[in-house]
Amino acid sequence: MNTESRSDTRTRWGRINFAEGRLPAMAVAIPAGLILAVGVGALTLLTKVTQGDQALVIVGVFALVMSSGFIGLIWTLVVDRSTLRGAIDSPDESVESKWLDAAMAGALRDTIILTGLTLAILVITGFDLDVTWALIGVICIAFFSTAVRYLIAKKRG
Repeated sequence: MNTESRSDTRTRWGRINFAEGRLPAMAVAIPAGLILAVGVGALTLLTKVTQGDQALVIVGVFALVMSSGFIGLIWTLVVDRSTLRGAIDSPDESVESKWLDAAMAGALRDTIILTGLTLAILVITGFDLDVTWALIGVICIAFFSTAVRYLIAKKRG
Protein backbone atom coordinates (compact mmCIF):
# COMPACT_ATOMS: atom_id res chain seq x y z
CA MET A 1 0.00 0.00 0.00
CA ASN A 2 1.36 3.34 -1.03
CA THR A 3 0.85 5.85 1.81
CA GLU A 4 3.28 8.38 0.38
CA SER A 5 0.70 9.94 -1.96
CA ARG A 6 -1.76 10.45 0.91
CA SER A 7 0.75 12.30 3.09
CA ASP A 8 2.00 14.49 0.24
CA THR A 9 0.57 17.97 0.84
CA ARG A 10 2.13 19.45 -2.27
CA THR A 11 -0.23 20.70 -4.96
CA ARG A 12 -0.24 20.19 -8.70
CA TRP A 13 0.21 23.91 -9.42
CA GLY A 14 2.38 24.77 -6.44
CA ARG A 15 2.35 27.60 -3.98
CA ILE A 16 4.37 30.73 -3.33
CA ASN A 17 5.81 31.80 -0.01
CA PHE A 18 4.33 35.18 0.79
CA ALA A 19 4.85 36.69 4.22
CA GLU A 20 3.57 34.16 6.79
CA GLY A 21 0.96 32.40 4.70
CA ARG A 22 1.14 30.27 1.58
CA LEU A 23 -0.72 31.42 -1.52
CA PRO A 24 -1.45 29.26 -4.57
CA ALA A 25 0.93 30.25 -7.35
CA MET A 26 -1.90 30.54 -9.85
CA ALA A 27 -3.66 33.07 -7.58
CA VAL A 28 -0.80 35.44 -8.38
CA ALA A 29 0.04 34.26 -11.91
CA ILE A 30 -3.44 34.58 -13.45
CA PRO A 31 -4.18 38.20 -12.47
CA ALA A 32 -0.60 39.36 -13.11
CA GLY A 33 -0.47 37.57 -16.47
CA LEU A 34 -3.80 39.06 -17.55
CA ILE A 35 -2.70 42.54 -16.52
CA LEU A 36 0.52 42.16 -18.50
CA ALA A 37 -1.38 40.85 -21.54
CA VAL A 38 -3.82 43.78 -21.45
CA GLY A 39 -0.88 46.15 -21.00
CA VAL A 40 0.91 44.75 -24.04
CA GLY A 41 -2.34 44.89 -25.98
CA ALA A 42 -2.70 48.54 -24.99
CA LEU A 43 0.83 49.18 -26.23
CA THR A 44 -0.40 48.36 -29.73
CA LEU A 45 -2.71 51.37 -29.42
CA LEU A 46 -0.02 53.65 -28.03
CA THR A 47 2.50 52.70 -30.71
CA LYS A 48 -0.16 53.03 -33.41
CA VAL A 49 0.27 49.44 -34.57
CA THR A 50 -3.51 49.19 -34.60
CA GLN A 51 -5.63 52.01 -35.91
CA GLY A 52 -9.13 52.47 -37.16
CA ASP A 53 -12.50 50.99 -36.30
CA GLN A 54 -11.22 47.53 -35.42
CA ALA A 55 -8.39 48.68 -33.13
CA LEU A 56 -10.05 47.58 -29.88
CA VAL A 57 -10.87 44.17 -31.35
CA ILE A 58 -7.25 43.72 -32.38
CA VAL A 59 -6.10 44.80 -28.91
CA GLY A 60 -8.47 42.28 -27.34
CA VAL A 61 -7.33 39.44 -29.59
CA PHE A 62 -3.70 40.37 -28.99
CA ALA A 63 -4.26 40.36 -25.21
CA LEU A 64 -6.13 37.05 -25.39
CA VAL A 65 -3.35 35.40 -27.37
CA MET A 66 -0.62 36.76 -25.08
CA SER A 67 -2.43 35.97 -21.81
CA SER A 68 -1.57 32.26 -21.57
CA GLY A 69 2.11 32.94 -22.22
CA PHE A 70 2.26 35.68 -19.62
CA ILE A 71 0.39 33.57 -17.06
CA GLY A 72 2.89 30.76 -17.63
CA LEU A 73 5.83 33.14 -17.37
CA ILE A 74 4.61 34.68 -14.10
CA TRP A 75 3.84 31.24 -12.67
CA THR A 76 7.35 30.07 -13.53
CA LEU A 77 8.84 33.08 -11.80
CA VAL A 78 6.80 32.89 -8.57
CA VAL A 79 6.22 29.19 -7.88
CA ASP A 80 8.17 27.50 -5.08
CA ARG A 81 9.51 24.22 -6.53
CA SER A 82 9.32 22.47 -3.17
CA THR A 83 5.51 22.82 -3.20
CA LEU A 84 5.01 21.12 -6.58
CA ARG A 85 3.74 17.55 -6.53
CA GLY A 86 6.11 15.27 -8.44
CA ALA A 87 8.90 17.83 -8.84
CA ILE A 88 12.37 16.46 -8.26
CA ASP A 89 14.38 18.06 -5.48
CA SER A 90 17.49 18.98 -7.47
CA PRO A 91 16.82 19.12 -11.21
CA ASP A 92 20.38 20.24 -11.94
CA GLU A 93 21.69 16.83 -10.89
CA SER A 94 19.43 14.81 -13.20
CA VAL A 95 20.68 12.81 -16.17
CA GLU A 96 18.58 14.90 -18.53
CA SER A 97 20.21 18.07 -17.22
CA LYS A 98 23.66 16.65 -17.90
CA TRP A 99 22.58 15.67 -21.43
CA LEU A 100 21.28 19.19 -22.04
CA ASP A 101 24.47 20.80 -20.69
CA ALA A 102 26.61 18.66 -22.98
CA ALA A 103 24.30 19.34 -25.93
CA MET A 104 24.41 23.10 -25.40
CA ALA A 105 28.21 23.08 -25.06
CA GLY A 106 28.50 21.19 -28.35
CA ALA A 107 25.93 23.46 -29.98
CA LEU A 108 27.98 26.51 -29.04
CA ARG A 109 30.97 25.03 -30.84
CA ASP A 110 28.82 24.17 -33.86
CA THR A 111 27.33 27.66 -33.94
CA ILE A 112 30.71 29.37 -33.75
CA ILE A 113 32.20 27.12 -36.45
CA LEU A 114 29.26 27.42 -38.86
CA THR A 115 28.89 31.16 -38.28
CA GLY A 116 32.61 31.66 -38.89
CA LEU A 117 32.55 29.60 -42.07
CA THR A 118 29.48 31.45 -43.32
CA LEU A 119 31.10 34.78 -42.55
CA ALA A 120 34.24 33.76 -44.46
CA ILE A 121 32.17 32.66 -47.47
CA LEU A 122 30.19 35.90 -47.44
CA VAL A 123 33.35 38.01 -47.27
CA ILE A 124 35.05 36.08 -50.07
CA THR A 125 32.03 36.10 -52.39
CA GLY A 126 30.98 39.65 -51.54
CA PHE A 127 27.37 38.54 -51.03
CA ASP A 128 25.30 41.05 -49.05
CA LEU A 129 23.13 39.37 -46.40
CA ASP A 130 20.44 41.09 -44.37
CA VAL A 131 21.25 41.19 -40.64
CA THR A 132 17.82 39.87 -39.68
CA TRP A 133 18.25 36.73 -41.78
CA ALA A 134 21.78 36.24 -40.49
CA LEU A 135 20.60 36.34 -36.86
CA ILE A 136 17.70 34.01 -37.64
CA GLY A 137 20.22 31.61 -39.15
CA VAL A 138 22.44 31.72 -36.06
CA ILE A 139 19.48 30.98 -33.78
CA CYS A 140 18.33 28.11 -36.02
CA ILE A 141 21.83 26.60 -36.05
CA ALA A 142 22.03 26.76 -32.25
CA PHE A 143 18.53 25.35 -31.76
CA PHE A 144 18.84 22.45 -34.18
CA SER A 145 22.34 21.57 -33.07
CA THR A 146 21.20 21.46 -29.44
CA ALA A 147 18.16 19.34 -30.31
CA VAL A 148 20.15 16.82 -32.36
CA ARG A 149 22.91 16.55 -29.77
CA TYR A 150 20.38 16.10 -26.95
CA LEU A 151 18.53 13.34 -28.83
CA ILE A 152 21.82 11.56 -29.56
CA ALA A 153 22.82 11.75 -25.89
CA LYS A 154 19.38 10.49 -24.87
CA LYS A 155 19.62 7.56 -27.27
CA ARG A 156 23.07 6.61 -25.97
CA GLY A 157 21.74 6.71 -22.43
